[in-house]
Amino acid sequence: MASLAVFWDSAIEPLLEAASPKTIVEAGVFRGETTTRLLEFASRSDCVVHAIDPAPGQTLDLAKWQEKYGERFVFHRQKSLEALHAIEAVDVALIDGDHNWYTVYNELTTLAARAESEGRTFPLTLLHDVDWPYGRRDLYHDPESIPVQHRRPAGHGGLVPGQVGLSETGGMNLGASHALLEGTERNGVRTALEDFVSEAELALELRSIVGFHGLAILVARERLAANARLRTTLEHFESAEWLRAQCERIEHARLALVAELQQAERQVHKLERIRERLKKRLGSQGRSAHD
Repeated sequence: MASLAVFWDSAIEPLLEAASPKTIVEAGVFRGETTTRLLEFASRSDCVVHAIDPAPGQTLDLAKWQEKYGERFVFHRQKSLEALHAIEAVDVALIDGDHNWYTVYNELTTLAARAESEGRTFPLTLLHDVDWPYGRRDLYHDPESIPVQHRRPAGHGGLVPGQVGLSETGGMNLGASHALLEGTERNGVRTALEDFVSEAELALELRSIVGFHGLAILVARERLAANARLRTTLEHFESAEWLRAQCERIEHARLALVAELQQAERQVHKLERIRERLKKRLGSQGRSAHD
């Protein structure tokens, strides 16, 4: 699956430059592709990045980041719902961690409650995977950490576009724990986002970018009214020029996957030919020994 970093040049960096944040929070580090870019931004923009992940990728060198970026980098080896309560004065939040209704809904409510307690505006918030496959279906990295009343009936199976249930034989993320059905209430990232917006007593603007599993942009109208550059940036995302460029980015990614698939198919065919030659050789040797 595409990481949040795929939106860096086209959307995230322009939004950060418009918002001029002092404190950025990233929930969900994984391989660190977005974190690296955030830290580079922080080093030239006088801000701090709080990165949250209870189990970051094993290839990450957190000590190296700490040495390079010093106090501009704060790592929280916790679940997001544990860490967010303790982070002060959040200006921008990037949410790309546990893709289920309970976690995302409560990440948003925690950000809102913290901002209200500090007398601050709700942070500019970016959420990944608001479209298929997790827009309307829960993924559980740690099912037991989700209260049972908020956990959809789940199983291990793959995801196939247009298929409401799980596939036992293929599809995306075959081995992961997924809600058995798609599109039920309180199920999925976009559903959590929409429920939060409808229930929160806040004046919020919600924008979405299609492609690479979807990016949602949630911003307080008060913040928009006070920041002309942020307004202009969001308006640009809806222009014909930007949308055409996004179509080109999506097509380029599709073609790259097609090329990768064809290369894999060639390798499979090559291995099959080697297998057949070995079978014939072993068969002939067996006959010679018998004779």
